[in-house]
Amino acid sequence: MKFGMINGFTDSAFDYVKGKDLSFIEICRNDDEAAEKFIGAVDSVKRNIDRTGIQIASVGRWNAAPNVGGKLDENVYALMIRLMDAAHAVGAPVFVCGCNQDTQISLYRNYSFAVEYFSRLLEETEKRNMKLAVYNCSWGNFVHSPAQWEVVLGELPQLMIKYDASHAYYRNADYLAELDGWCERIAHMHVKGAVSLNGKRIDDPPAGMDNIDWRRLFAILYKHGYDAGLSIEPHSATWKGELGEVGVDFTINYIRPFILR
Repeated sequence: MKFGMINGFTDSAFDYVKGKDLSFIEICRNDDEAAEKFIGAVDSVKRNIDRTGIQIASVGRWNAAPNVGGKLDENVYALMIRLMDAAHAVGAPVFVCGCNQDTQISLYRNYSFAVEYFSRLLEETEKRNMKLAVYNCSWGNFVHSPAQWEVVLGELPQLMIKYDASHAYYRNADYLAELDGWCERIAHMHVKGAVSLNGKRIDDPPAGMDNIDWRRLFAILYKHGYDAGLSIEPHSATWKGELGEVGVDFTINYIRPFILR
């Protein structure tokens, strides 16, 4: 397994990850402006990869809205392809995205759109020798759980999953069962703590200081031979600044002993 984290792509971001003795950076873009910034930085990212040896393991676009009444927004798609090209240019093996649900049309038409949309994107990732993964967060994405995976991934055997146990945990789903059932389709994973109390989300503290059962989670990963990315996602409103730095180190020190190969 490869151990890295979500971060930026400046010189200092690469130096930070290298200083933590991690192996990769994951790039997450949440809006068009952020996507354009990464696209425009490809040359500097490549120089930093050569300089530090830190790779880009995954590039993703969250919260896009390609589905408009069951028809593709071509502007959204065009930017998605340009971001995919940037990901390919820097050597990222995985491209991550979702598909929004349009509540003005039927569920059937939403599913039909998602299958067609991901099929079209798969043609592009396959040309670039990349994997396409749908994230399991519900932010701008309805293909996030086994019920939807059975339909969409069942139709598209090359479509993979970017998995984050915290999302299933907060949906009161059995994240260990999801992981066991779908591990062969997982191309990339987030490492993020999650704590709830009496059904209320409390915080996303460092992994190991939370309610996720990391011991059994890793046992399932080893059972299925998972050998891809484990990406730390600092996501807490509490763990910021100096405390955030301590939290990243805590996560690294807690998770690293589980990585046996």
